[in-house]
Amino acid sequence: MDQESISQTALDQMVSNDRGQLLKAAVPYLSPQGQRMISIFSKLQELRNTIALFSPDRQGMRTCAVSVSDPAEVLQDLRRFSYGQSRQILDQTADMMAMIEIIKVLHE
Repeated sequence: MDQESISQTALDQMVSNDRGQLLKAAVPYLSPQGQRMISIFSKLQELRNTIALFSPDRQGMRTCAVSVSDPAEVLQDLRRFSYGQSRQILDQTADMMAMIEIIKVLHE
């Protein structure tokens, strides 16, 4: 069976699971009280998992640390998880960084 993946950040992948995603996807189909209850429940589960992830006896995110020498690479990666104004700001920042690189080359 093929497994489809949804776009999630590394932290989301570590603190959530497929059942939590399914619960959140079902929220619009529930009564207002059900929406409230399931939304709070799913977020509390993620909070509980996050606290456990960073507990003193676990390595947590330290095992996932990525060293990047190119800030443009970081911006491109962050862009995959953004939308709206946040994405526009990331795009503007990337454009400014590209302009700075062009100016550096022209000065040489």
